[in-house]
Amino acid sequence: MVAHRHDPAACTDFPGKDPREAFQSSFRQHWIRMLWPFVKMCLLTLIIVIIGILTFLVVGIEQNTPRHLMLMFLLLFLLTIQFEFLIRFYRYFLYIVVITDRRVHRIKKTILTTDEHECVDLWVLQEIDKRQRGPVQNLLGFGSLILEAQDTRMTLHFVPHISKRYDEIMSLREMARISMRKTAPMDPP
Repeated sequence: MVAHRHDPAACTDFPGKDPREAFQSSFRQHWIRMLWPFVKMCLLTLIIVIIGILTFLVVGIEQNTPRHLMLMFLLLFLLTIQFEFLIRFYRYFLYIVVITDRRVHRIKKTILTTDEHECVDLWVLQEIDKRQRGPVQNLLGFGSLILEAQDTRMTLHFVPHISKRYDEIMSLREMARISMRKTAPMDPP
């Protein structure tokens, strides 16, 4: 007797999903995309803390008005740095690629300004290119996938586990082409 396991991913809904599509996988960009914004935020926060320590503890400002102004400027810069990182984090988190058995969807959202959805049918893909340039991309296993159809070109940057994703899209493309041949009407002789 074969046991049936329920796959919760099969019920995954996302914007633009056709009811006939079956969810296969999804991914976000590689974590390296957030490395520089995180390091930048840490360095700038450290600089602000050092300036605050030097200003208030080492030099010591006696009057209240300059001390309060300096503290307000440091706090304003600190909040600006943290807010910039938060915006980049949301942009990273809300950029997702969803692969179904029929299409590849790229969904980009921001909190207020951007709401983009691009998709490419797998069976019309003419070319799928995988690009890994440099030792960092090869060591960490990420790169770019370029999906080309007749009138459409979709470039996916910072794809994690790029070899796995490339193989997955290639096999799904072949399965989509086979299913399209089966459902296509036969031409009369």
